Amino acid sequence: MSEPETIGMSGIRLRRAGPADGTLVEHLTRRIWTGRVSEESTVFRETPAYVTAQLEKGGGAILLDDGVPVGSGRWVPVPGPSGQGAWMEIKRIGVLEAYRKRGFGEVILKALEEAGRDAGAEGAQLAVRHDQVRLVDFYAGLGYVLADDVELTTPNPRSPPPIGMRKDFRTTR
Repeated sequence: MSEPETIGMSGIRLRRAGPADGTLVEHLTRRIWTGRVSEESTVFRETPAYVTAQLEKGGGAILLDDGVPVGSGRWVPVPGPSGQGAWMEIKRIGVLEAYRKRGFGEVILKALEEAGRDAGAEGAQLAVRHDQVRLVDFYAGLGYVLADDVELTTPNPRSPPPIGMRKDFRTTR
């Protein structure tokens, strides 16, 4: 997915995000999450430099509508369960309100998983905020299972612990 890939609808495309997209992804993520999650979320303490560093370590994806960014997600490399193997942590998948409930979250997730696999990840982990529990079923439907031992790269001591989930690429697709 180096060139923007058309996603089912005219004008909707997806492309990989890199370090040069740090400011764009930080601003877009903040717009997506404002009013949707608690002000205590770590998303509101991220800076463009921080997001750029995450994109340098891992990568991301940007959803575009006629060239206008409307959604994104990112990932960073992490150790696998019990510190074994190379895995990825999925972070901050979201789309602007007008693009919700149209399957774009799944499109972004699959692009991130593909990028992680391309980088050698054996699996993925993610966390569902305590106030977004409905997403557990969404991720379960995409092959993720509950995992109470997921260690996050950005834990938030200001919020109740999230729900950890993981997907082993060696056993699922």
